[in-house]
Amino acid sequence: MEPVVVLILFAVFLGALSQRVTGMGFGLVSGPFLVLLLDPYSGIILVNICGIVASASVFARTFAEVEWRSFRHLALGAVLGTIPGALLASALPTAPLQILIGLLIIVSLISSLALGRLGRRMPANFGTRFGAGALSGAMSAAAGAGGPAVSAYAVLTDWEQRSFAATLQPFLVVGTASAVVAKVIVHGGVWPDLSIGTWIGLVLVLVAGLIGGDRLSRRIDASLARIGMLVLAFGGGVAALVKGASALV
Repeated sequence: MEPVVVLILFAVFLGALSQRVTGMGFGLVSGPFLVLLLDPYSGIILVNICGIVASASVFARTFAEVEWRSFRHLALGAVLGTIPGALLASALPTAPLQILIGLLIIVSLISSLALGRLGRRMPANFGTRFGAGALSGAMSAAAGAGGPAVSAYAVLTDWEQRSFAATLQPFLVVGTASAVVAKVIVHGGVWPDLSIGTWIGLVLVLVAGLIGGDRLSRRIDASLARIGMLVLAFGGGVAALVKGASALV
């Protein structure tokens, strides 16, 4: 097995592990590395495909706690938001797109942490949900990381964690699926060029990551797992940014 394939499988495994332990983070953890290992177009498509499977698997266990009214408002925004995100991604050359992906992930992480510390609040209504969903959809299509936008919304509206984490799963399924469709329509030929064996391996590591995350979530504190996710995601974002910048030099 080629080293690059091993690294792709490992990135997907880490993403699935994070998704099950923290409720989000697949795109944040695996996205930057898959962009580096493949390219910004097929890499993000692969992140989106695997993210759909991971979120759907978690949703199967948390659907009873979903806040469906909030889900509908967020999902509507996400579906529409994927259109400008896909257009932006298709309009940029590879190096600038890698820089954009790195910057979006880094800024999203920093803003989410800063908002939590500032204790800012905003009303929870259709307008704020739609706006957060639209931003998430655009980021999902452009960078494969739609979670931080709704995570920041949850912080700003003081959304109860269990309900938010449960609602996030079907939202990510809808938003990510919309991102895949938008990117395929806007920029044809972005489907990952992987062998059948690699696709089978992806399925296996996804399952292994979700099962491992399920067991790990019972043994470690969720805050510790989230810190680990943030460290990996930040490192991946920096790596994507550096690679894009070096290609321009």
